This record gives sequence, C-alpha cells and structure tokens, in this order.
Amino acid sequence: MTPGARKRSLVWTVAAVFLLTAALGTLLQWLVAMTVIQPMEAREARSRAELVAVSTASDVSSANDSLGVADVDSLLTKRRAAMGGRPDWIAFRRSDGMVASDPPGRSDLIARVLQTPASPRGVIEVQGRTGFARSPTRFEILAKRPVQRGGRVVGEVFVIRPSFPRGRPWGFDSPTSLLFLPISVIASAISGLVIVRLLSRRLRSIEKFAALVAEGDLSARIGDSSGDEIGRIATRLDRMTERLAEARAQLEENERQRRRLFADITHELATPLTSIRGTAETMLNPEVSLSEQERTGYVRGVLEEARRLDRLTRDLFDLARLEAGASPLHLEALDWAALCRNTSDRFAPRFRAAGLTLKWRDSVDRARVVADGHRLEQVLENLLGNELRYVPEGGTVDLELVPVGDGAVVRFRLSVTDDGLGVSPENLPHVFERFYRAPRAAEQAGPRDENGSGLGLAIVREIVERHGGTVRAETRAPRGLTIIVELPAAGP
Repeated sequence: MTPGARKRSLVWTVAAVFLLTAALGTLLQWLVAMTVIQPMEAREARSRAELVAVSTASDVSSANDSLGVADVDSLLTKRRAAMGGRPDWIAFRRSDGMVASDPPGRSDLIARVLQTPASPRGVIEVQGRTGFARSPTRFEILAKRPVQRGGRVVGEVFVIRPSFPRGRPWGFDSPTSLLFLPISVIASAISGLVIVRLLSRRLRSIEKFAALVAEGDLSARIGDSSGDEIGRIATRLDRMTERLAEARAQLEENERQRRRLFADITHELATPLTSIRGTAETMLNPEVSLSEQERTGYVRGVLEEARRLDRLTRDLFDLARLEAGASPLHLEALDWAALCRNTSDRFAPRFRAAGLTLKWRDSVDRARVVADGHRLEQVLENLLGNELRYVPEGGTVDLELVPVGDGAVVRFRLSVTDDGLGVSPENLPHVFERFYRAPRAAEQAGPRDENGSGLGLAIVREIVERHGGTVRAETRAPRGLTIIVELPAAGP
C-alpha cells in the first residue's frame, strides 16, 4: 500500500453494516406502517369520528335555538373532552353560515376548509397562511352529520383531522410502533452475527498461519489483501514471514559456505603439511642414503612448502580481517594510473622470465581516486600473479586503465585481459569465491601454480567493494578472460 493511499478501517465497515441494517429496518417499518398500521388507524379514526359526529349532532339538536358561537364552541369543547380529548377537531356550521369549532378560535380556518373542494383521496389543502402553520396545510374530514330540529336541517357537524396532528408523519408515536422493536432486534442480531462470522473466519486464518510458522513452515501466507486493520496486520505478517524465509535461506547458505570453507582450508593446509612431513620422514630415515645435493633439494622443498603454508595463512587472515571490517583503509587522494604503471614495471621481468608478454596501455595520464594505495597495489599484484600462474607460456596479458562516464569522469575502469584458456560462462560467477578453480584453469595449472593460495581473487573483491567499486569477470572471444575493476573518481 502506497503511503498516500487512504487506509480502510474495520470500524467504517462495521458502521456501514449497522447503518445499512438500520436503513433497511426503517424502510421495512415504514412499509408496514403505510400498508397495515395507517389503514387500520384510519378505519378506527373514522369509526370514532362517526360516533363523535352522531353524539355532537344530537347535543346541538337538543340545545336552545338561540345559542351563539361561543355557546356552541363551549358545547363542542365539552363533547370533545368527554370523548377523551382526541386530536380531531369538531366543527358545527349553521345553515346561515355561522361556524363554531373546537379548538376554539379556528372558525375562520374551518370555514375555509369546508369551502375548499377535497382531492380524490379526501384530502383538503388550504393555501396561504392558516394562523398556525405555513402553507400548505392538509386536512381530512373524517365524519359529517346533519343537525335537525322539528324535521328540518339547521346545520352540519364535522369531525376534521389535520393530516399531521402532533408531527407524526410516519405514525411511529402510536403504541402499535412497539411491534417493530422485535424486527429491529432481529435485524441487528443478524447483522452482528454476519460481522462476527466474517471476523472470526479471518482471525482463524491468522491463527492457522501462526501455527504453521511456529512449526517451521515459512512458506505459509495469509493472503488477506483487504485494506482494513486485520488486512494490514495480515500483510505485515506475510512480509515478516518472507523476510524470515530469506534470513533462514541466507543462514543456510552461510552455513554451507562455512563448511565448504573449512573443508577447503583443511585441504589446502593438508597439502603442504603432507609434503613437509613426507620430506622430513625421508631425510630422517637412516635406511635412505642421501647425497648432499639430494639433501639440499629436500630442504629447499621443505622451505618452499613452508613459504606456501605461510602465504596461505597470511592470505586467510587478511581475507578474514577484510570481510569483518577489522582492517581499516587509509584513504588518500592518489593517482591510480601511476600506481598501475609502477606495478606493471615491477612485474615485467617476472612475465618475461615466464615466457609471457605484459602490455600496459597509456589510455589516461592521470586517474585521481580516493583509496588506500597499499590495498590498490595488492589488488593489482593479485591480478597479475593470477595471470602468471594460469596463462600458458607464450601468452599475452593486456593492462589498461580508461575513464568511464558521460561528460565529466565519474569512475575509472581497470581491465586485465589475457589469451589463456578462459572460464566457461556458467563458472564466471564463482571465480571470486575462496579456493575456487575453474575446470580449465585446473587443467592448465602447472608448476607456477604451486605458489598460489586460491584466495587472490576473493581478496581482490573484498578490497574493491570496500572502496565502493565493483569487480567482475568476462569471457573473451575466441579465448581468454578479462577481469574488470571499476572505482569512483575523486571529486574536485
């Protein structure tokens, strides 16, 4: 996940589920209320209104003919109170147009309601200011009864209900709305169960993953790619396991190399020791008669093997110190080209004595680098010594230093190229390993190889990498090998 990406949260997922449940529950409640409860309440209200209208018409019919508006309002108020104070309005409209109502003071509004034609659904909308609410205001006539005296109609009684009498647009404040409590509880329980099952399934996968890792199976993965908290934990656990697997593989590889190194060291040390012991036993055997010349030759052989053993020990110690970083570099600005020329001049007589040709190509006058001069000289000595041991007589070794980079010089490249048997491509990655010998090199090795320790190129790699450079080997067509060393150029 990129740093700028918005992280998902399990909290929002749970909240969205509960909000969806609440919305569905509300919708279900509204549908039931609109299709079942409200029609039932409407029928009940009309039946009650019919009773109220009949009773009120009887009261007004038996009242004195000279009652005024205030008297009729009082009569309607008593009747409404006797019916339990229902929210419906009761109105009486006399034949001469006089209107009385309960609640009192609504005569003008009720007159307007009675003059307004109703819609097909029986709803009357009164436009404009009604005295108690902004327009439009909706009313419904629930019941209507004529008032008769002496066989003639003197007026009419109406039971009127505002469509939303106490702000009940959905009818939820009635006692019947309590029926929806089980629906809400069941919906919440189902949503909670679904969430718990989903979470428990994901947590069980993490538990199974932990058990596999505890048993040593570092190939196990959770594979939860969701972006919430559990998904992020799963992703980090997968990454942790990948790094543990890489670390274990590296440890196994280090252990394999350590065992191989011990085996190589044992073999390399055993060879000169065996030769020294055999020569000493021969010289000390009284049954073997040796001339003075033979004895001198044996002593020289012992001395040569001792020198070889000493060189091997010193190279092993030097390589160990380089790998551990215990051998500090004494860095200074120096001319790598001059160092290469001087080293080439020193090795030229040895190459001529071995029947080889060493060529130094002056491709650059100066090559300023910041390095340890003694270590860079050791690099070149090991490379040229390797050529002396493995290039057959009559061969040629080219030594060249060139600048590399676009525009300003950013690094210098030293190439040591020979026309020997070379190394096959599959063996190139191993030429810088300790005690490694390519098959062709082993076949070509002659008497000159006896002075080698098998650690020269490994030491070269450690020195170059500690200077921030690189070293690699390349095959040369049609035959031969090229060792390339690159070091960064010194700054201004």
